[in-house]
Amino acid sequence: MKPIILIAFVTLMVSCNATKVNTGMLEEQAPVMIYKTRVDHFSHVPITLNSAKEKITSYPAPSDLYFAGELALPVKLKEGFLLDRRGISVHTVFTSYTYEEYSKLESAPPIEELMERIIDKDPFISIYHCGKRGSYKDLLKELNAKIKKGMNGFEALKLP
Repeated sequence: MKPIILIAFVTLMVSCNATKVNTGMLEEQAPVMIYKTRVDHFSHVPITLNSAKEKITSYPAPSDLYFAGELALPVKLKEGFLLDRRGISVHTVFTSYTYEEYSKLESAPPIEELMERIIDKDPFISIYHCGKRGSYKDLLKELNAKIKKGMNGFEALKLP
């Protein structure tokens, strides 16, 4: 009986360590996206629409608005750029919900309500793909340096 418990324990430990490694690897592979909006949407919850901007294709659960135990608001960078922490794309729009307000909901609102709460269907001045998180040693410092030097090495995404 004891060998079975030992085998189960070792298997559990190995699978837990594999999960930690995989999570770290996923974070390193996560894309780094920075953007500028026409008006201040710093605290507004983003959702994603289809390319025709008629239907919602992605929206967060209230619990999804947290990263490392705090609200996943974007990070302010130089020259008015924001570092995304939620997963924006060229099809992202902003709702009238603030992160604070939305995070306190028991569940995500119905799709119809989310559509009604869209306040900006054309929010972006620019969006850049800046590589993968794992390619940076000091993400904020390096992003700000590249912004200051003219965005060299960043891929400007075509806005609809």
